[in-house]
Amino acid sequence: MTLDMTGKTIVILSSSTGGGHDMRAVALAEWVERLHGDSVSVTRWQILEESSRLDRFGVGLYNWIQRHAPWAHHLYFNFLELAGLHRRAGQIHGADRFRARLKALNPDIIVSTHDHLNHGYFELAKQCLGPSLRCLTYCGELSGGYGFSRHWVNPEADGFIAAVDACASAAASLGMAPGKTKVGGFLLRPQFFTAEAERATRLKTRQALLGEDDGRPLLLLGTGANGANNHAAIIEALREIKTPLRIVALCGRNAVTFRQLEILNEEMEQHRIIPLAYRDDMAAILRAVDLAFVRPGTGTTSECIVCGCPIVFNGIGGVMPQERITLKYLSTKGIAVPLVRRPAKLAAIVEQWLSAEAQDNGGKQREAFANINRGLSPAGIVQEVLQSSCGIRRG
Repeated sequence: MTLDMTGKTIVILSSSTGGGHDMRAVALAEWVERLHGDSVSVTRWQILEESSRLDRFGVGLYNWIQRHAPWAHHLYFNFLELAGLHRRAGQIHGADRFRARLKALNPDIIVSTHDHLNHGYFELAKQCLGPSLRCLTYCGELSGGYGFSRHWVNPEADGFIAAVDACASAAASLGMAPGKTKVGGFLLRPQFFTAEAERATRLKTRQALLGEDDGRPLLLLGTGANGANNHAAIIEALREIKTPLRIVALCGRNAVTFRQLEILNEEMEQHRIIPLAYRDDMAAILRAVDLAFVRPGTGTTSECIVCGCPIVFNGIGGVMPQERITLKYLSTKGIAVPLVRRPAKLAAIVEQWLSAEAQDNGGKQREAFANINRGLSPAGIVQEVLQSSCGIRRG
């Protein structure tokens, strides 16, 4: 069925706590534009950053913990689970500003991609614009249990779109009605769902990264959402690997780490380090590398799954609650992904995974990844979002 959505307005609520929430908000906006052009208006709104000093402090604290002390996130997570800071409209800081901007935007649909924006903000929005406003949640978590925030699920919301079946089951266990729950797959940007996974594109990307590709293994060091502060320690640990490597190190906007790795590359004999600043072509990079050493966050993990990029997980500094459910999900799927908790263990694991005798490790992961969410794409998520307001016209 073709939906006439001309004139519809969508507001996507997100926050920069971590990187996955904003990543999904950007992806949803890009997919709506790709499928509907300018006939549907989309606004992304980092609401916590704009609401109050207290909420901005909370966002900053979250990101500081993620950069410097992942183990401490268990304390932060459990505090927020108990506190329920945004569960009611009366608890929303900056409510007057929220109402004023919401009235100006006058959306037909609100979509939240963040666990703390599904209760009080939805309630306040419906008080402001009326019951015909549709409020939906997209949740990219990969499983339930410890690490899955109870704040994701608002049984009074108009819909809950889950990345995977296990996420939908977690929502149901917290009271979300089956009729309101859909499994939509991974909400990633369009570049992850193009036909650019072909060999020619892989070789082209490797050439662009390396100059001349000499066939040496290409290892990716991911940043995590909030920086690359342990890249140097990781690369030092990789000195023990005798096989010469090419190491692509994502530095994001961390100029200090970028320069540090440039200097380290000049001193390194057996490996070549290619530090990269912020990149907008992650799909091509993930398809080009032989192995990614990344945090077990849901965003990065889902990108690797869609691109068929073999993974070794970085658990140095501790595994955060939401990362635990990523590990749980892959385990239930029977997918073996090594977890490195100390730099001293890294070299042996990477060397084993890249050795000629163990080339089937990556192949087994790729094969298993290809069977996850087969047949689902963000186009279906956009359809579900827009269909929620089908036949409803607001003034």
